[in-house]
Amino acid sequence: MAAYANALHNVSLAGPTLFGQVVDRAAKIAGQSLLHHSNKYYVLLIITDGVLTDLQETKDALVKASDLPLSVLVVGVGGADFTQMEILDADNGRRLESSTGRVATRDIVQFVPMRDVQSE
Repeated sequence: MAAYANALHNVSLAGPTLFGQVVDRAAKIAGQSLLHHSNKYYVLLIITDGVLTDLQETKDALVKASDLPLSVLVVGVGGADFTQMEILDADNGRRLESSTGRVATRDIVQFVPMRDVQSE
């Protein structure tokens, strides 16, 4: 947490917040491992401070990736509204559904809210 707090002094966090393309890229990497029978499992770590600009695109990418050896860990920092991250996490028992009506094979997202390190 100290390293993150220190890094905040050297960067400017800004929008838009787009996850869809990042998830697609991670899914492509995980999919390649299946083609090569490499028996690898991937974890995509996303640290965010904002509300998603591409919620439906992200849901579509996650549903598509739910068949792959991939999990997504989303860490929310700061005081933003993380309602959308809770939706992606799908801990309410309802798996994500894509814009075409396909339901995710499994819940591949875990959302973890962190306290605001800037105020320390």
